[in-house]
Amino acid sequence: MDKKRNNDHFFSPSRINLSAIKLILIAAILSGCATTAYRKETKPSATLEAKSFQIGKAKYVSLKDFCRSFDLVWDWDSLGKKITLYREGLRIDMAIGSDLVLINSKKNNLYETVKVFNNEVALPLVLADKVFAVISPAVYTPRRPVAGGTYRIKRIVLDPGHGGRDPGAISPEGLREKNIVLEIAKELKGYLERQGIEVILTRSDDRFVSLWRRTHLANLKKADLFISIHVNSSRHEEAKGFELYYLSEKMNDSARALARAENSSLELEGEKFPNTNTALAATVWDLVQTENRSEAIQLSNCIGNSVDKVDWMRNRGIKGALFYVLKGANMPAILVEAGFISNINESRKLKNHSYRQELVKAIGEGIMDFKDEYERTDGFTQ
Repeated sequence: MDKKRNNDHFFSPSRINLSAIKLILIAAILSGCATTAYRKETKPSATLEAKSFQIGKAKYVSLKDFCRSFDLVWDWDSLGKKITLYREGLRIDMAIGSDLVLINSKKNNLYETVKVFNNEVALPLVLADKVFAVISPAVYTPRRPVAGGTYRIKRIVLDPGHGGRDPGAISPEGLREKNIVLEIAKELKGYLERQGIEVILTRSDDRFVSLWRRTHLANLKKADLFISIHVNSSRHEEAKGFELYYLSEKMNDSARALARAENSSLELEGEKFPNTNTALAATVWDLVQTENRSEAIQLSNCIGNSVDKVDWMRNRGIKGALFYVLKGANMPAILVEAGFISNINESRKLKNHSYRQELVKAIGEGIMDFKDEYERTDGFTQ
């Protein structure tokens, strides 16, 4: 697409209150096509050369002033509502309505969203701190310290699969997946809370929860990890063991069959992801999916290594599959298959409280191992 330069104005000064019209206006002024570029020639310094302003309790700066201060070019994707800022050695990806940005492909949380305010794109002022830390680490002094550090695992959403009118898999003796995974999730919640982690359950009783609502809740609560808990089933009665899955389109036949089974509850939902959120959710996920997948695999490795320490628990490994419940998550997300309910011996073990305690301890220790390494390395950046 053709790109145009504009050194004077980013937006029209006219004030329009409707957000949808604002976005159309932005796109129209930026260019007649989907992507535009802007540049202003000034040198960045250790202090942001831009006037900040208040929106609610947070400080913001206009995109135009931000680009001028850091000598940045911007690209605006009017279809995806995404903005890319760049110069040599620096690239920043963000989306309207999201508090997540990628700085040189590294995920950062601004804790305030990128907004359209008075017909201009407004960026949280904290983004300047993060940019200074990248371009001038030797002279950079943070404006205010982040309590406890930026890369912390403090809140986890546990998702007991199925529920309500969706029983999930059923054992030869009538044990229902929806019930056993709820017990596992509650016990894992207790274990993690004793380690100082805040834990939120997508359901705490026998109710049906749409697949999209599960990750939507995790996003709303700004969870650091999303873990969906299930038990497996197979036509082969002797199949047994523990499996871990991350989101991937590359699947073997076994993973493809399992994904079809776990995604089957889509037919029961009777509701769809709200149209107003679909574009933004897809945009945000597109921004962070690569890093989230990498961290999901590392989380799976930590849990798998912990399970390996339990002699009588078989670890069947880590696999990729296209589970709908993992799509749209703004954080590392995995799906745990805690055993085969179709295996009569394993289903009886899953009913046993002592067995579940060992299982929960293995999963919990793996999560804490990941947390320790993630925080020690500042999000695996060292």
